[in-house]
Amino acid sequence: MRIFFSIITALFFANVSLGASADKVSGASGLKELGITYTLKKSTAPIPNKIHVLRIDLGLNRVKPKVALGPDPDGDGPAEVALTDPRKLASSPSVLAFVNTNPWDSFPNAQGRKNRSWYAGQPVDIHGLAGTQGKMRSAMGPSNASVWFDAKGRAHFGHQAEDKPQEATTGFQLILSQGKLTVGMGGARHPRTALGTDEKGQILWLAVVDGRQPRYSEGMNMHELASVMKELGCWTATNMDGGGSSIMGLMGQDGKLKVMNQPSDRSFGRVKIRPLPMVLTITKSPRLKE
Repeated sequence: MRIFFSIITALFFANVSLGASADKVSGASGLKELGITYTLKKSTAPIPNKIHVLRIDLGLNRVKPKVALGPDPDGDGPAEVALTDPRKLASSPSVLAFVNTNPWDSFPNAQGRKNRSWYAGQPVDIHGLAGTQGKMRSAMGPSNASVWFDAKGRAHFGHQAEDKPQEATTGFQLILSQGKLTVGMGGARHPRTALGTDEKGQILWLAVVDGRQPRYSEGMNMHELASVMKELGCWTATNMDGGGSSIMGLMGQDGKLKVMNQPSDRSFGRVKIRPLPMVLTITKSPRLKE
């Protein structure tokens, strides 16, 4: 029996890693030339999972990461952003792909209760460093959970006071550091989003794991997610917001952005796209725009 479970465990990690069956989808014509590759990985044992992966070659200087934030609903007031459909956040003609990023929360009412029904236009507080074009909408002290990009588009993990991020996001925690997992085994399985890079910060991986969908894709714990990011080739990786927020979009052959994963929120049995405070987009480099 012990041997049997050892075999099952080995098969699971083989399936959630590079050994999983994969359907490669190129997306819109020309994405590969820009340094963008999409892969769908499917694991089957011990539970089914769908893992959507975007590999971005930032070293080619043909695309740039850019944070897209929802509107500020109250200026100098406490709210930092109003929740917005992520497809609207990523609606700029230059956007080629996007994923969700920072966690957030609502504000308590007079009775101290928070409305977490998440509706479009809802004023919320972004957790962690968040900003675009050098202007931070949400500020914070040093954190190893931040993922930010300098003026040249190179990726960095962990924000210090002296850093000058051009585009900035923050997740929940670092799950891979210097090629080693920083999280223990076990824990709850949920839909997940992760950002990771190679040692030079030139190759960026965006990964979304579908979850909470029995027999289709059930999600991963932190250790499983970190193992996938390591197998992809990441040197460093951060777990971003997940659950019903996990979403990935990519430009299709028809020139329109398509949601590549299957988000877990439902409304009358149908997939419901959760409004978000912000997304990380991948845009065509300004010098390549027609």
